[in-house]
Amino acid sequence: MRIQIEIQEEAPETVVTIRCRERTPYIEKLVAALRMTDRQIVAMRCGAAVSLHLEAILYIESVDGKCFIYTADGVYETRLKLYELERQLEPYLFMRIHKSGIVNLKNIESIRAYIDRRLLITLNNGEQLIASRRYADDIKVLLGVK
Repeated sequence: MRIQIEIQEEAPETVVTIRCRERTPYIEKLVAALRMTDRQIVAMRCGAAVSLHLEAILYIESVDGKCFIYTADGVYETRLKLYELERQLEPYLFMRIHKSGIVNLKNIESIRAYIDRRLLITLNNGEQLIASRRYADDIKVLLGVK
């Protein structure tokens, strides 16, 4: 892969063009990573609205009908439902790992086989999550390990 950057001071906005022979999973991951760089989501913490960059999100979990967003800095609450977040974040390398959880694939440090065809996911902050059998194969395919 060759990267070329052209500086055009009169350009009204930044445009990224990808030239490739075919649209592969690698290209899809590259596009998702580019889209993610300036995306944000609004959540609540201590009664105040906070704008979170998507790359800072480690995972999202639904507990007792409420959705919580976990970052290295703390826990935030959102009024959105888990299925709404899943739909909204899927293009940005977020994926459902079990019935009540979504993980940011960019913040995964390692994945190991776990009991009963599940996966043990270790995040880059050391926290561990378990992906259910239902989602394990999709995760492996997306990450190119199957």
